[in-house]
Amino acid sequence: MESRSPAYIAVLAVIAGSILMVGSLMKPASIDADPAVLPTQAEIARLQRMAQRQSIESMARYFAETASIAATHLVYLEGLGQTAIVWDAEGTLITSNTSAPLPVELEVLGAQGTTHRLRATPTPPESPATNLQAQETLDMSPAMHMPVTRPEYGEWLVLTWLSGPVEKAFAPGLYLGFRAITCSGRPVQEVSLSMTPSDDMAGAGLFDLDGRLIGVVTQCDGRYAALLPESIDETIEWNKSFMGRLLGQYGLFIASLTEDEQQYFDHGEAVLIREVWRGLPAATAGLRPGDLIVSFDGLPVTKPAELQPLVLPAGRHLLEIVVWRGGRNVTVVLPAQVPPAGSAVEAQQSGLIVADETGGYPVQAVLVGSAAARLGMRTGDRLLAVDGAQVSSAAQARRILSSEKAAGRFVVVQRGRKQWGALLN
Repeated sequence: MESRSPAYIAVLAVIAGSILMVGSLMKPASIDADPAVLPTQAEIARLQRMAQRQSIESMARYFAETASIAATHLVYLEGLGQTAIVWDAEGTLITSNTSAPLPVELEVLGAQGTTHRLRATPTPPESPATNLQAQETLDMSPAMHMPVTRPEYGEWLVLTWLSGPVEKAFAPGLYLGFRAITCSGRPVQEVSLSMTPSDDMAGAGLFDLDGRLIGVVTQCDGRYAALLPESIDETIEWNKSFMGRLLGQYGLFIASLTEDEQQYFDHGEAVLIREVWRGLPAATAGLRPGDLIVSFDGLPVTKPAELQPLVLPAGRHLLEIVVWRGGRNVTVVLPAQVPPAGSAVEAQQSGLIVADETGGYPVQAVLVGSAAARLGMRTGDRLLAVDGAQVSSAAQARRILSSEKAAGRFVVVQRGRKQWGALLN
């Protein structure tokens, strides 16, 4: 092995020592941790709350901006204290139905501060929504309805309404899907939310964060619910139908006799009055549930469709209806609820709400599965009559209902303003 010279080895030793010295100088110095410098748990929690607050404030500003855009499609119905939504370019507005008939004409303040006259369409008392028609061009655009696709589950939506002519209010909620329900006996689709609409939101619009209309807050069986736009469209179409107009203009609901009812009344084809709403013209004229309409304008009546002239312009202000009641014919004079042809006189809903009658017996309980339950009777209904006999006590009701009768009993029940009749087998 070749030997190295002492000078070479000395040079190597000097180089190695220099490397070690430089490395030691460059080595990071150890830092002793100072507990006082580290954040405490309380400070960490405070920082987290600050971040959350900033996020919430940012969301609130975003919701407020969405509500401001949505409010351009809304009007405030002075006197009713609720909101209406501009529905289409033809000047149709939609709002929640009310317990009392709407005034025929309303005035609202538009988006540009202009006043608009609206005309209310007679609406069936139990309808969840009613429509108004502007008498001139509105200075606002209709709401953009929801597309075919639904929002994503858990997506934020914003309820927007007006608490005054220009005062906007809003409430965010999470979309939890939709469900099929019945509203006053009619099938509708309700939007499920993480919050419950209240009565001050009547007529409010439910919008997504892109400003599209997802639902309308309407009254439904004593509570408020957000219904999908297609359910509102279907409701308005039914309101415009013959049966809807008859109920809205006169407070009258009719139907053909079933086979059991033909046997009970000992009558063939006929039109039965099933419902009469107090405070509307049919009740004021004296029509009752259980009456059979046998003629109208001197012509025999066997089908509901033969009464369609009731909702068409007539040649006079008074109409004559003959009903079969208690084994005899009774003539009833009904005021026409549409103006005579060529007349400038406008039809008016009476707006009269008659006080609750003291007659009848309050139903204290309805057995599950019983004939009364199948008819839809509920605790709190008032049993007014059985087979034409007035009922005022429990003993009288039991005596009448317990006696044998193969054809059943025709009962008349009152619930709020509605009086309705049905065959109890």
